[in-house]
Amino acid sequence: MPARSECQHAADASTQRKQVAQDLHHTPPPPCRRTLSDASRWHLSPIVLPALFCPVLYIRNPGTGRSLTLPAGISLIVLPALFCPRPFHAQSLHGSLADASRWHFSLIILPRIILPSQTALTRPADMVVYTGRMTPAPPHRVQPQTPPHISLGKRLLFSGVMAALVLCVAEVLLACFWTPPPPTDPFVGFSPSVPLLVESPPIDPNASTKEAGFRINPAKLVWFNDQWFPATKSPEAYRIVCLGGSTTYGRPFHDATSFCGWLRTMLPMVAPDRHWEVINAGGISYASYRIAGVMQEFAAHDVDLFIVYTGQNEFLEWRTYGDLLESSDTPGVMATRWLGTLARNTHLGQSLQSLADRMRSSATDESKPMLQGEVDEILNHTIGPASYKRDPHWHRGVEQHFRVNLRRMERIARDAGAEMAVIVPASNLRDCAPFKSDFGDDIDDTTRRRLAEDLEVARQMLTDGAAEQSLEVLELILAEDQRNADVHYLRGRALLQVDHADEARKSFQRAIDEDICPLRATTPIKQAIETFIGEGAVIPIDFESHLSRLRRNEEGHACFGAESFLDHVHPTIDVHREIALVILSALVDREIVPEVPSPDQIAAATQTIHGKLDRQTQGVAFRNLAKLTHWAGKFEEARRSANDALRLLPEDLESRYVLADCLVHEGQIDAAIEQYSELFRIGHFDRACQPFGELLAMQGHHDAAKGYLMQAIFVSEGPRQASAYRSLGRLHETLGETELAAECFEKAAELRP
Repeated sequence: MPARSECQHAADASTQRKQVAQDLHHTPPPPCRRTLSDASRWHLSPIVLPALFCPVLYIRNPGTGRSLTLPAGISLIVLPALFCPRPFHAQSLHGSLADASRWHFSLIILPRIILPSQTALTRPADMVVYTGRMTPAPPHRVQPQTPPHISLGKRLLFSGVMAALVLCVAEVLLACFWTPPPPTDPFVGFSPSVPLLVESPPIDPNASTKEAGFRINPAKLVWFNDQWFPATKSPEAYRIVCLGGSTTYGRPFHDATSFCGWLRTMLPMVAPDRHWEVINAGGISYASYRIAGVMQEFAAHDVDLFIVYTGQNEFLEWRTYGDLLESSDTPGVMATRWLGTLARNTHLGQSLQSLADRMRSSATDESKPMLQGEVDEILNHTIGPASYKRDPHWHRGVEQHFRVNLRRMERIARDAGAEMAVIVPASNLRDCAPFKSDFGDDIDDTTRRRLAEDLEVARQMLTDGAAEQSLEVLELILAEDQRNADVHYLRGRALLQVDHADEARKSFQRAIDEDICPLRATTPIKQAIETFIGEGAVIPIDFESHLSRLRRNEEGHACFGAESFLDHVHPTIDVHREIALVILSALVDREIVPEVPSPDQIAAATQTIHGKLDRQTQGVAFRNLAKLTHWAGKFEEARRSANDALRLLPEDLESRYVLADCLVHEGQIDAAIEQYSELFRIGHFDRACQPFGELLAMQGHHDAAKGYLMQAIFVSEGPRQASAYRSLGRLHETLGETELAAECFEKAAELRP
């Protein structure tokens, strides 16, 4: 074979070098690897790869073939794949890590680590990254290395870490640049109503300042006390807003005697260096879902502390829940509830909820029950608690709705930068019978009548002082049926008389729970409050425990009664003081106030508060209380309040009328006639004419009865006049005056066919 020329050898060598260079620059990527441009097709966004969670980091020198394994956690590599314009794969690049920052497609942030030149970096995360400058390659073909095997568990871990990191970044961005909307009620909507707060100058004409501020809308003063506060809070001011129902309002009195008034009086005594603003925003008959709306209005006014007293009015208004209820506490439901709570406490979850709310169809909105702008009590539509029926499904809905609103209020306060304190409510246990009682729905009519007769026997035994015998009868009734609230209430009274106070308290609370018309906080409602404050997000105010200790020290038991409450839930003026004191104690624990009031300061505050009430104001308050409980059919409580009113206002005709009618219902006929006679001796009360005439006729005082029934006809009209004609007609029938009786019945028919 002829020898090849030197030129041919040179050409062959040149061709070989070109082929090697071409191979070096166009070698396809190894299988199961991704190039940077592949990453850009996955996400059009920066890819954040935390090396902290990679198992190892491999560094290989292609020149020598030696490799180095570094531990995890060395660097955080940020690869914005968005800037990678074209597919790229470099198999042999040389240089240092610092040179990588000069590339136009990536930014690698690494600690200052000195590595040999001609270094390639390979990471076990399905991605190959090489760093360095383009330089001539060595005269040999580089064989790609097989990447180390990554287990499925490590891949899943890395994927989870990546997902969590993306969520964290989203949460941080939303927290910085997005303000969540105020939380809404998922159960009910509200018809448009006038705002609670309106701009106004000070309502006190003698106020030292004339600056602009806000006051309770005069259109709302049927439900709220008249309050005012400045629009701009001074630097030394601390603004407290007290929220709740009629207890917060101060009923049957007003703001001055409520725990808000006590706080307003005592706070300057214990911390005179601060300007204390205490605003009473308690609304009569307001339940938690309406209180949350009131809080939302105040949230924009630089409030430092919200104090909430709620739980007594949750069953006052009717609303439907349909399929919105969680019907059980199964693990699945509890897990869903926990995830929902977690989502509501994150900006990401709130943003998704806000998006879902915007996308909700109008049909869904229309399915949500709409409540009126103001309270529409069930009791307003009936005479007494007659409309209430036993409904466990509705009770579960009310309880769940209450839990939702507690958390809703906590979020409103948190978003407003305010603290929130929640008071555990207390109720009249001993001296307030259930509003409506009945035996279980599964009891047949015959058994129901027999048990009702036994119940009346037990009631009479208890009245006669035979507590042990009454207790025996009540236990026999409970052996057959445990749903009658009156049975549990009488059992509590009997147990208290035989010195079993702890067991009596349980029976009293069971009576509240079984009350078909529950106008006091039930056990599930109180448990919801205790669970909520136990989570530590709010300031706990355990008023019920405080009152229990107080009554145990004074009376030897914690079965609250008339010494603490004026009716079923409204505390006495002095018990409002105790609420204020337990609030102050909690504020001391939070270092909001330096100390609790001294005995001398409490005495001075007591004198100030009681001095704000005159006899007329107190008497009218007790009269209103007597009217309310009389209307609800609670004649024992009404009689007690009427007597309180008459001690202050002896000539108050309406209080005496309520007292007389209560005595009739309690079977004290002679005492009732005496009160009616005293009433008409003092003056004339139109509404008392017919009942007094009927009572006299029943007792055989026919001539006197005729006179009062005829007066009733002349002073009344419409249905009331027709009723008076019928009563007079029956009296004429009793006396054998048939023509007069027929004439009366004919008149009654004309008035009310």
